[in-house]
Amino acid sequence: MLMKRSFMIAIVLLVTMGAAAQMTKEVYVGYSYVMNDYEYKPTFGNKISGTGEGNGVEAGLNFIRPISKPIAATFGIQALYGWSDGISEFTNVRETDQFIKFHVPVSVLIEIAPEVFKDFAVEPLAGLDCSFYAYGKNKRNGHTYDWFDGKDAMGANRLQFGWHVGVNLVYKRYVLTMNYQRDFTNVDGIEGHVSFHSGNYYNRWVNMEIRLGYRF
Repeated sequence: MLMKRSFMIAIVLLVTMGAAAQMTKEVYVGYSYVMNDYEYKPTFGNKISGTGEGNGVEAGLNFIRPISKPIAATFGIQALYGWSDGISEFTNVRETDQFIKFHVPVSVLIEIAPEVFKDFAVEPLAGLDCSFYAYGKNKRNGHTYDWFDGKDAMGANRLQFGWHVGVNLVYKRYVLTMNYQRDFTNVDGIEGHVSFHSGNYYNRWVNMEIRLGYRF
C-alpha cells in the first residue's frame, strides 16, 4: 500500500511540474528479454530455483522534465506483448504463455554531455515502476488457462510494483536505451507461502530491455 501511494504521488508531482514547464517527449520501440525468477523451498526436500525465459516487444512514450541541470525527472507509459514456450520445472510439461501489460515507469536521470562531443550524451537513470497485466494465458496439456482466475496454481496478480536501472545513449534526438527492471511484488500474490504446497516460495518478474527512441 505504501509503495502504491508513493508511486501515485510521484506521478502527480511530475504532471504538476510539467504544467509549468516545457517537457521533452520521447517515443520508442524495443525488445524485452522477459524472465520470471522463482524459488521454492519445501518443508522437506531440496530447494527448487531457476528462471523462466521469454520474449517481448514494446512501444512507449516518455515525458522528460528538467529539474536542475544536469538532473531530470521522467515518467511514461509502455505497452508490451510477451510470450514464452518451454518445459516447466514444476509440472515437467511443455507450456506456452502469452501476456499483454501496460507499464508506467518513473525515473530520475543525470545527463552527462562532454563539450568535446556536442551531439552525444550519456544518461544514467533509475526509478520505480507500476505494471498492469491486461491479458495472460497459459497453454499446457491441450488446455488453456487464464493467469488471473486462481485455478490450476495460476492466480497471478494483475498489478505489480518494481524498480529499474538503466542508461540512455543519446545522439542528437535519437536515443538507445538499455534497462534492467525487477518487481518487488510476487507474481502469484502469495508472498512467502504456497497454498498448494508445503513450504515457502517467491516468483517475480525481471525484464532486460533494449529500445530505440526519438525525442521531440
